[in-house]
Amino acid sequence: RYADQYVLGHVLGEPDALAVFSQYYVMLTATLVVAVLGIPILRDALRGLVALRTGVDPLIAVGAFSAYAASVVAFVRGGETYFDTATMILIFVTLGRFLEARGRASASEAIRALKGLVPDTARVLRAGGEAMVPVTDVGIGERVLVRPGEMIPVDGVIHEGCGSVNEASLTGESRPVTREAGHRLLAGTLSLDGAFVVTVTAPTEDRAIARLARLAEEAKQQKPAWMGLADRVAAAFTPLVIVLAAGALVFWGMRLGFVQGLLIALSVLLIACPCTLGVATPLAFWTGLAIAARRGILVRSGVVLERLAQVTDVFFDKTGTLTRGTFRLAEVLSGFETRSNGNGAGHRSLLQVAASLESRAEHPVAVALRNGAAAAGVAELPVSAWRAEPGLGVRGRVAGREVEYVLGSRRLMERAGFQLTSGLAEAAARYGESGETVVYLGSGGRVHAAFAVGEEARAEAGSVVSALRQLGARMAILSGDERGSTERLGAALGITDVRWGLMPHEKVAAVQTASDHAPRRVAMVGDGINDAAALAAADVGIAMGCGADVTREAADVAMVGGDLMQIPWLLRFSRRVRRTVATNLMWSFAYNTAGIGLALTGWLPPVLAAMAMVLSSLFVIGNTRRLSRSAAGA
Repeated sequence: RYADQYVLGHVLGEPDALAVFSQYYVMLTATLVVAVLGIPILRDALRGLVALRTGVDPLIAVGAFSAYAASVVAFVRGGETYFDTATMILIFVTLGRFLEARGRASASEAIRALKGLVPDTARVLRAGGEAMVPVTDVGIGERVLVRPGEMIPVDGVIHEGCGSVNEASLTGESRPVTREAGHRLLAGTLSLDGAFVVTVTAPTEDRAIARLARLAEEAKQQKPAWMGLADRVAAAFTPLVIVLAAGALVFWGMRLGFVQGLLIALSVLLIACPCTLGVATPLAFWTGLAIAARRGILVRSGVVLERLAQVTDVFFDKTGTLTRGTFRLAEVLSGFETRSNGNGAGHRSLLQVAASLESRAEHPVAVALRNGAAAAGVAELPVSAWRAEPGLGVRGRVAGREVEYVLGSRRLMERAGFQLTSGLAEAAARYGESGETVVYLGSGGRVHAAFAVGEEARAEAGSVVSALRQLGARMAILSGDERGSTERLGAALGITDVRWGLMPHEKVAAVQTASDHAPRRVAMVGDGINDAAALAAADVGIAMGCGADVTREAADVAMVGGDLMQIPWLLRFSRRVRRTVATNLMWSFAYNTAGIGLALTGWLPPVLAAMAMVLSSLFVIGNTRRLSRSAAGA
């Protein structure tokens, strides 16, 4: 090893000084690596042995420290050293553990962030007037004022007020819902257009958003303790190697002397040392993680890739996952006649009035009506005397028309005393039953038109379902939305297992029930905060790129983009990674078995054992690099 240094020393005129300095330098740096990285592994190995729990740690510790100790003896007495073997093992193992620890810390931070999604203060109505106080100081029975556009800070019942509330953060329901006196409001939801006086019914620690955070934490803790493939092999391999090395030391020491017996025992430990066994699994997984990351898929760890390869069921959230979370104008209805997207002169005029009335609103339905009018080439008109009817609709006068128009829910039409023809009512009811949102336009005592607005399904959703079915995966939709829209989407995609109206804890229960039936393994795909607990409960949680930060962090996989086709690709690729791992492990085990046999007979000196270990590692590296070339066709 030091021949080149020796020759260089001759050239420089100092034949021994440079070689000696290099040997001291190598021993010093190796000692630092062993002290910093090796002692924690040795401590874990000893704890495992005391608890009668074997794994890869004892074999790593024995191999690394044996190579280091033999190298120190060889340094003092003269001979071949193996400092590089000891340090290489420790560096590989420490790097893998660092990546796993970082993933666990990120998940814990995300669950803590879930609790910070609601305001820290609340506007409480007390004897002296309004007072901004910390939510932790708000007691049960106190009344809290929530203004339009504010996040609701407490769980409670509406004492006064009416308006639209966006509850997507908790229920996943994409459409705002109307809430009035007597209805329940939850912390973390958003008041869109109404002012509420809320009577507090739950302390801070029992708010729905806090319970959701606890669900995510508990689900993470309930996951089975997955052991790496290398640990499972090493559990049986480690005790055998130690016994064989000790036997070789005794057997050959009695025949050839202690030093020769020690060298043969060291050869057994070196050839069996899990450099290849320890690298076979993490190297394939790390390569897989890097390839997935280049495609915009962030996988938390190699263990997640292993679980992905075993997935048998894929559960989808609906809104924002299988659908885009936005609305489109589906139909314009007038009397018995319908026209898609507002075609026809009469329907264009009605659509123009509706879009004009909604020009000042940011409600999702208002956006859909305006986009529908723009797509039909209909220009919006100025509006005067405009006012909102919180939770119900809007009123106003459109330029060029003398009457006041009312646009909104059927309840608003009834409150205004407008008559609805039976034909229009029947047509609107059919759309309502199929999951569409229907708004009405009226003036002068009667309803002129109705507009059906529906969610937009992702264009690739059908192809994704077909690809997953080819992989043998069973699929289900778990949604907080109403029955009509959820069943309609399931029928369109060919998914028969469709569940609607689910709260976050009910999604968790559905996932856990499926996971409890071995050998089923469930992947949950979602995007909203309300999906965080279900993602944590699943064997693999997959968060779409459109999801909230807390959802991505609570999940095992985060899709940076919004392309659903990445999901079947990821399942295929994870199975390929797992096959590569299996090939690496089989090679490593075969190499170790053959090498140990040669070492035990004395035919494999330590220097050749170290060289064989390097060649075996090169094979594993070359086999793993094939993943990069095959990723495109996974």
